[in-house]
Amino acid sequence: MDRGTVQKVTLAFGVIYLIVGIAGFIPGIAPPADEPGERVLLGLFEVNALHNIAHLVLGALLVIGGLAEGYVYTVNRVLAVVFLLLFIAGFIPAFANLLAINAADTILHLLSALLTGYLGFIAPRQVAPARPRA
Repeated sequence: MDRGTVQKVTLAFGVIYLIVGIAGFIPGIAPPADEPGERVLLGLFEVNALHNIAHLVLGALLVIGGLAEGYVYTVNRVLAVVFLLLFIAGFIPAFANLLAINAADTILHLLSALLTGYLGFIAPRQVAPARPRA
């Protein structure tokens, strides 16, 4: 996988997180949950304002990493750790309640950690071949 592909995947993943962060604030997409201040995004993921803001921040960092060639691996490494910590936080009631993390969120955070971990730590660091000039 060349750096360009890593950047494109990182950028796309960031855009998805930005969309999810915005969608968490839209009542039709995230109706109120049983707990005050919480919503259920797409009928599956519990979110609250702090959780949505976290999605926006993480998405923005991924977009920046996808656009800034020199930082794509670093951003993915850092966010792999963050997503892993969020995965672990899903098992700690105080954090899970603060961020409105449910089982679906926990699984998604693990998958996000695996993707960003692969992109940041494992993906081969090949430079895309130069295109011949016409």
